[in-house]
Amino acid sequence: MGKLRMVVAFGLAAVSVAAIVWCALAARPVAVPAPTADTPVPDPWELTAGRTVPTGESDRGATTEVVISRATPSDLRGVPQGRLDERQRQVKVTIVHQLRMDTSDDLAGTLRQGTGFPDGIRRFTDNGFGAIKVSGAALLPTTRQAPVLTTSGKQTTAKFTVTLLRQYKPEQLMALAFNAPIGRPLVVVRRTIGVVTGEWTVLQVKGVEPDKEEVERLEFTVGPYPVAVTLAQDSYGFPDKQEQDDFSWATALGVLTAIALAVFLLRSLGTAWWQRIPNRQLAVGLALAAPTLAIPLIVKPFTPFAYVILFGAVPALVLWHASRALPTSPYWTQREVLGASAVGVLVALGMLSWSFLHGQVPGPTLFAAGGVAVLAAAGSAVAFSADLGVRAVDARLSALAAGAAIGLLALALWARALLNGVYPPDSVRLALAAGWALIPIAAIAVTTRTWSRAAILVSVATSLLVQGWPIEWLDAGSWSLPLPGQDVPKIGVVPLDPLMRGVLGLLLLGFVLLVLRLRRLGGAIAAVDHQRARATMIVCLMVLYLTPRGSFTLADSNVPLPLLSITSLVAWLAALWLLSGARPAIVEPATSDEHRELVRAALHKRLLLIAEQELYRLGRGKLGAGELSMAEFDARRHDLERSLREHGRSPETAFATAAGCTPWHNGVQAFVVSLLLSLPLLLVYGRPSGPDLTSFLFDARYLLTLPAFGFLFGYFYPRIRGTQPMTKALHLMAAALLTELSGYLSTLAAPDLGALDKLQVVAIVVGGGALVCIGLGLYWEWRVMHLAGEPWARVRNVRSIRSLATPLVAIVIAAGTTAATSAAGQTVDRILKGDQGTSSLSRLP
Repeated sequence: MGKLRMVVAFGLAAVSVAAIVWCALAARPVAVPAPTADTPVPDPWELTAGRTVPTGESDRGATTEVVISRATPSDLRGVPQGRLDERQRQVKVTIVHQLRMDTSDDLAGTLRQGTGFPDGIRRFTDNGFGAIKVSGAALLPTTRQAPVLTTSGKQTTAKFTVTLLRQYKPEQLMALAFNAPIGRPLVVVRRTIGVVTGEWTVLQVKGVEPDKEEVERLEFTVGPYPVAVTLAQDSYGFPDKQEQDDFSWATALGVLTAIALAVFLLRSLGTAWWQRIPNRQLAVGLALAAPTLAIPLIVKPFTPFAYVILFGAVPALVLWHASRALPTSPYWTQREVLGASAVGVLVALGMLSWSFLHGQVPGPTLFAAGGVAVLAAAGSAVAFSADLGVRAVDARLSALAAGAAIGLLALALWARALLNGVYPPDSVRLALAAGWALIPIAAIAVTTRTWSRAAILVSVATSLLVQGWPIEWLDAGSWSLPLPGQDVPKIGVVPLDPLMRGVLGLLLLGFVLLVLRLRRLGGAIAAVDHQRARATMIVCLMVLYLTPRGSFTLADSNVPLPLLSITSLVAWLAALWLLSGARPAIVEPATSDEHRELVRAALHKRLLLIAEQELYRLGRGKLGAGELSMAEFDARRHDLERSLREHGRSPETAFATAAGCTPWHNGVQAFVVSLLLSLPLLLVYGRPSGPDLTSFLFDARYLLTLPAFGFLFGYFYPRIRGTQPMTKALHLMAAALLTELSGYLSTLAAPDLGALDKLQVVAIVVGGGALVCIGLGLYWEWRVMHLAGEPWARVRNVRSIRSLATPLVAIVIAAGTTAATSAAGQTVDRILKGDQGTSSLSRLP
């Protein structure tokens, strides 16, 4: 009977597999619909000179006039502040399409109806006349006026006007791309194009022989093929040879920064880390994988191999390392297994729905194969588990087997769709994100020494966000059919394809792992003296300051300062200065009760010192007036000195301790407070943006730099220079402001910027840093007293002008920063916001 049951179980499993294979073989390629008039298609024509115009008879005629002129102040009135650069040329490009046709033409009646304006007009002009693309940095989105129709006799003329605003550097060329019309049937067979160059000179013409060439005008006639025109500015002369210095500051300091980061990273790991064999094997594996990830960023043929390495080999390597480094494997409860299986089944059903809706597999075939596979798999699981005699176990195993059958069927159809070249576009990104998620899951497990369910969920969510925001996952065509002509988001010139996003995600993960290492090391007060913790903190600071906000000005000035590296190096030196130097002997309280006793003893000592000062101040007058005898004065003086000797004459250190808290707890407290104090800087530097999580955090780095110094303040508070919270905060302010201002060195040294603009930049940067550091110092003073159970008024009396000096200074700095920000012009605003104003312009139409 047992053998028969085994035969039945294996037979049902074979039937399930056979149904899946049959369904996959029955799948056929999904047909991609032909592009419509509102979807651009790749241009098949090659740019070659002397192309002949197709002949044909048509009652319509079309002309296009492109007028290039200097933008006037009225044209630039709507440009956001900070986007304009006075050192560049602002250009207005006006495109006028004119279409002549018979009054009886059906197209004239359609245009009179004006349906679908303005999107319909945009599609009509771009598809009917051919889209005209203009290079350069866009200052505003493209604007289109309402079409103007005029009728004279039996002829109707439709006029379409398009306006573009661009900004060019003096040496930058303007490229005009006249794309071929893609609308079918063609609106016109041939069209005449005129380009009024103005202050520009035609440098190159591709794809056509000009009909007329004048100093400020170019005319040519084209058919349904592309033409390219390149222009240069009249006022700029191209040098025969670019002078280059033999010594490159950028290279030298860049190498120095890389060496410093590598040294501190090795010191943060410590010698004990390298003594473990699994760690050395992991380091060798990652070192071998690094070139395979870097080369495809330059050499495109190696890209498929890099996908396999990043989303397959590296996750496998990290999981293997985690299995060797951790004593136990992850434990899954029955509920978690069923929940994960349910998520997998939902994803599989989505793929099967795509196959059904787009005709990859006929409906009857899909339902028949799926039903047979599911029922056979469930029956096989029941047959295998029948010996256990537990119905609950049989039900769970049959459910898991049925889900596995659905998943395998969806996987087989998805693989078949991949081979055919037509598949849900974002399904590949979903598979890549699932593979990449294994890296942070294993890495966090190794860092925290345990497998965490919360870490798994966070890692999966982060992996999805690294590949794009939810709006990108759910945009048009993500889960249906690929839309032709979709642009890949970019950071500068770097395309954010899944590979690049995965690489940037690894860099973000490395930073997060350093922070988690600080958390693990900061569980004991002794961490403030550990070299590993100090090195890890310095690496985090240097990474955050690798690309400062003011770095864009380097290309616009003649000052050879490589800001990409110098700010990071200044952050390193500032952190070393903060944590070095002689400090008094500090007795760290182990508990809150010990901290309370130390603070109360310090307050009592302060009271005695104030009493001694008052005795000498008032005793002089009373001795002279005879109100106090010398014996009474000496008795009081001896009593005070005896009490002071009991407390010791050493400097007061009760307010320089960690207050009985761990370094990690203090660091997080300081980071949160600094972050809250930095939020008003959003008004100065603008809101961060980015197409995915990594690029968003990269753009938001200016919100993390000062809080990072705050984290350093809290984590290493006993090591910071000074013995009082405000003294330590002032030292922190000096280090933070020196680092922040180093990012604007080329701006401050640029000869073509006015002194007032430079002063405003310094005032805003100094004001923001001072506000955060002074506010953090006041909070820390209150926190030390609060943890001791004492009122803040014991150390900062609101009735004393001296005690109110620091809060008043913070208020004055905040008001001054606000005033300087409000009075800042476009130049200052552009300097503070860096490339933010122009980096997002690639998304403008």
